[in-house]
Amino acid sequence: MKFTKEIVSAINNFIIENIPVHQHDILTLVMKHFGLSKPTAAKYLKSLLDEGVIQKERKGRYPNYQLVYTVFEYSYDVDDSLDEDVLWRKDISPHLQGVAPNVRQICQYGFTEMVNNAIEHSGSKRLTITLDLSARDIAFTIRDYGIGIFIKIKNDLALEDPKHSILELAKGKFTSDPSKHSGEGIFFTSRVFDEFAILSGNLTFLGHTDDDWLFDDLPGRDIEGTAVIMRIPKNTSLQIADVFNEYTDPDKQPGFHKTAIPVQLMQYEGESLISRSQAKRLITRFDRFLEVVLDFSGVAMIGQGFADEIFRVFANAHPTVHLTPIHCSENVRNMIRHVGGKAEQDR
Repeated sequence: MKFTKEIVSAINNFIIENIPVHQHDILTLVMKHFGLSKPTAAKYLKSLLDEGVIQKERKGRYPNYQLVYTVFEYSYDVDDSLDEDVLWRKDISPHLQGVAPNVRQICQYGFTEMVNNAIEHSGSKRLTITLDLSARDIAFTIRDYGIGIFIKIKNDLALEDPKHSILELAKGKFTSDPSKHSGEGIFFTSRVFDEFAILSGNLTFLGHTDDDWLFDDLPGRDIEGTAVIMRIPKNTSLQIADVFNEYTDPDKQPGFHKTAIPVQLMQYEGESLISRSQAKRLITRFDRFLEVVLDFSGVAMIGQGFADEIFRVFANAHPTVHLTPIHCSENVRNMIRHVGGKAEQDR
């Protein structure tokens, strides 16, 4: 049976999309999904193997199929003549010919924002960039060898612990040089890429769609400087303007007026969210926004002082800042109501 070009394309795209999590059973998956015989399904796998789109790392009854990645590596000395837009135009953009315009725009935005951060804020004398391309996705690793982003934020804001820096990154609008930067780059880049991570020292900030997490990696891991990793699928329909529009409103105030914060970031090392001092650390810089979405996912309970400081004291002092708690457990919801605030079901 001869299939149309559209069906062949659908089969090939299905293989490419599913191989990362079905390395060992992709043949069976294709057979079941499209109702194909084993020889027919194998023919399409072989075609992608011959084209160099995928590779088979192990033969026999349980083969291991993988996407083929083409890796481009660049290294630069950092000085006043190094410009992120030139690096994009000269070294990166030529590798992305044929990529959909919306994906190119996202890549250009994230790449230039993160490279600019490394050039202007890291204090590093060297910058390395890795571009990984497959038929499925595009990935960047941007690495400097400077002070490290979490230490720098800790020093700039006089924070007690570098871990608190991750909370400030999640809020957005943080910059050590407000005359030159708005502090929006990391906030928006973490939301337009499907996968986003910042690694420095033994700390990692992960951003994936609307979720952010903090965790310590393996003991003894100590990354010099900062590494930013970004990945996006080539077939994403996301438009960068949609993300900007979600958090900005030109009729309200310059820059972005809304932020979404995972409160769970405050619970590192098993801490319960009890005290007013914890709440004060959380609400730092909330007054720069008109809407703050507080995501209580993973937070089982909060103390009266913690809730009161946010939903009564801060709310009364800043009536123009709209606090929106979401994903609240019953205990969290009851405590917010107890101090006079409104939980998600009360709105």
